[in-house]
Amino acid sequence: KKSLNEVKSLINSSQIDEPQNAINAKEGNCLDGGNTSFKSIGVFRSCFLTKNGTPRQPGICTYARGTLTISCFNNPQHSLESISQFSHVWLLFLFHDNGSNVPKAKVSPPRLNGSKVGVFASRSPHRPNNIGLSLVKLEGILGGTLFLSGVDLIDGTPVLDVKPYISMYDTPPEPSTSASWISDPPSKPLTINFSDHVTSVLSNLNYAPDGIKEISNRSFKKRKCLRFFRNENELKQSIIDIISADPRSVFRKKQGDTVFSFPVDSVDVKVDVKGEVVTVVDISQTEYVRSLLKSVGS
Repeated sequence: KKSLNEVKSLINSSQIDEPQNAINAKEGNCLDGGNTSFKSIGVFRSCFLTKNGTPRQPGICTYARGTLTISCFNNPQHSLESISQFSHVWLLFLFHDNGSNVPKAKVSPPRLNGSKVGVFASRSPHRPNNIGLSLVKLEGILGGTLFLSGVDLIDGTPVLDVKPYISMYDTPPEPSTSASWISDPPSKPLTINFSDHVTSVLSNLNYAPDGIKEISNRSFKKRKCLRFFRNENELKQSIIDIISADPRSVFRKKQGDTVFSFPVDSVDVKVDVKGEVVTVVDISQTEYVRSLLKSVGS
């Protein structure tokens, strides 16, 4: 009898809450998901395994590669017909790894070293609707898989849509302008050096094969090669691009000189920061990176 009363109480409380939820959805509360739902159109694989070290914008790292394998159609290759005629595509995706942070009206872009701007004047991933938009280069297609470069998405990112970039429509007819802190940030540029040890490691790594070819987990583990970078110059330039954009958080910057590391492809890159001078001191496949790679699909 007691259990029955508890069930009735629960039903009554649900009926009371429902109209308020309906009101929120009807009024378009931007912090309420309402009844809208999306599904990923495929599986995204990236040379970036975590947020740490991933460029905050597309195109920063030219050789940063990824693949998108379409899975939302029975014949995925049909959905990609004629897209090879375009050099670049837009990726619409979800920032799925934001944690439990509640979006705020004002945010602190890393380039501003703590100063705040309105969230809609920024590219912050912490938004009322955590949707991202990136322009990436289309390197090729194999079956139902897109091969992309210049990516800024981490491995496993849910991609919602792919649209071709059309310069006629996507480029403003008049000269565009940006905030001064974009072209002239208050932070100083970094000088990047590579230790002799790292230079030796770079020349002895087993790199990914050239051309449009997907490396399966089995092949990757057997050859012990990198998955996306095809030669020493690509990996070295990518490390320079990543560090030049300063992947550190505002908090870490305020800590002063420090040592930190970030995973890229199948290696862990360790750097030593002294003021505006950054030295890459080690590149290796650590246990941490091995554990990340276990979650990477074939």
